Amino acid sequence: MIGAVGAAGAAALVGVGWRLEGRPAAPTDPHYPGDLVGAGTPGPAQRTPGRFPVALENSQPGTAGFRLTGHRFGTDRSGEISGYASATSIAPGEELVFRVSVAPAQQYRGTVFRIGHYGGAGARMMTQGPWLDGTTQPAPTVSAETGAVSCAWSPGWRLRIGPDWVSGQYLALLSTASGHHHWVPFVVRGPARTGGALVVIPTSTYQAYNQWPLDGRTGASLYYGHAGTSRRSTAHRSRAVSHDRPYAESGLPHLAADDIGFVQWAEAQGHDLTYATSEDLHAGRIDPGRHQAVIFPGHDEYWSARMRTAVVTARNGGTSLVFLGANNCYWRIRYGVDDHDERLVRCDKVDKPHNGVVPATPKWRKTGSPEQHLIGSQYVSVVDGRAPLVVRASGHWFWAGTGVRDGDSIPDVVWGEADQRMPGVGGPRAVEQVQLADSPFHRKGTAQRQHTQLYRARSGAWVFAAGSLGWTRALHDPAIADPRVDRATRNLLHRVLGEVPAETDQPAVASAARR
Repeated sequence: MIGAVGAAGAAALVGVGWRLEGRPAAPTDPHYPGDLVGAGTPGPAQRTPGRFPVALENSQPGTAGFRLTGHRFGTDRSGEISGYASATSIAPGEELVFRVSVAPAQQYRGTVFRIGHYGGAGARMMTQGPWLDGTTQPAPTVSAETGAVSCAWSPGWRLRIGPDWVSGQYLALLSTASGHHHWVPFVVRGPARTGGALVVIPTSTYQAYNQWPLDGRTGASLYYGHAGTSRRSTAHRSRAVSHDRPYAESGLPHLAADDIGFVQWAEAQGHDLTYATSEDLHAGRIDPGRHQAVIFPGHDEYWSARMRTAVVTARNGGTSLVFLGANNCYWRIRYGVDDHDERLVRCDKVDKPHNGVVPATPKWRKTGSPEQHLIGSQYVSVVDGRAPLVVRASGHWFWAGTGVRDGDSIPDVVWGEADQRMPGVGGPRAVEQVQLADSPFHRKGTAQRQHTQLYRARSGAWVFAAGSLGWTRALHDPAIADPRVDRATRNLLHRVLGEVPAETDQPAVASAARR
């Protein structure tokens, strides 16, 4: 629910991390099947990380000088170059179609990078397409029913995904002959197999914040639209958003830099990872229950009933869940008219019945199935500025090797939005629950509290909720990176993946320059 970050949340590559160039502005502001318990406790085999497909991929040399920023990007007003992909994810051997518009008409080509660690390079170039003749495509259409902005552009570059491409987060950089650029993100899914962690990239939330085109007239997201003037208006937001359009300005979705930063950090650890998108979870192309853990690395706010059913079922079967952001599973969405057209994300954002009809897409907490029943905590507030994370339960295995004590503060981790275990809401059925942080912060002069939570379901699954959008930044952003958050997160992933950590339990040492 945070406002968009400048040119789509741009960040600069520094080694393996990303440093934000600006701070986001404060925001304006079928049924869930039940929180059933699974039978039995899983007993995953102990595994040593290191020689999985992602780890082998990261042993390849990365692309020197890779960066997200520093390119000459076009603008939505001028339309120098922009484009979108035919799917949010694709499997090896399949064809991904890019629909591209350039102004004026000229040649363009695409270069594809896989995000990862790669010895600190941050990405590896996978392929570069040929120069193609580009045209200026038609203006988008706006749905009279929902206000959804969508394009019907002619196909352009066709990319066949190689059979050896490893599952991961990918970025295509479109470039014109005149030197303008535009990013197009997509995910390559892995083969169906059992084990490891499934990383879900929050593409439904990416699209919810996408206000392409940022032209002061047409562009609309689930937050803002225009009332015939250049001023943005929440009253004129759309009630649906389409994947059939580019992402605004540079092409990087809102807060995508945090997901990218997490992927780079996680792939440095040598874990067994595979990747999917919100739409994969909704459509059933992936089964989260086949994995030991599902990781939601960033801001994953918009969930369909099918997404939640799949995740609850996986947890009840023993799959652990790791929520590294905040304000997850907040809005309930539908896809298309009948919940099957995954190119259209619908969210009316209406909680009260109208003419006796209950809205199909209210907040999850208004459906009788609040987020806290699944996650263990839920969204409480936007955070003014930054606040420290205040440690609790320092003797728990989660904090092992960090050297923290109860009451210790870890600077800047509470940022953006925060979750809290709310009284009176109820929670998951658990055999163990622990509060790992209890941090005071403020919002418009009002005192609030952030909570980091961990519980264990009766199935044996662990469910972790970081409770702050600043958690992943404390892993990857050099400006606020903290070795204690790093070590605690590694403890968590080793635990949920059944891996034997390579390092001993030496305490993390914070930099004296920052403490």
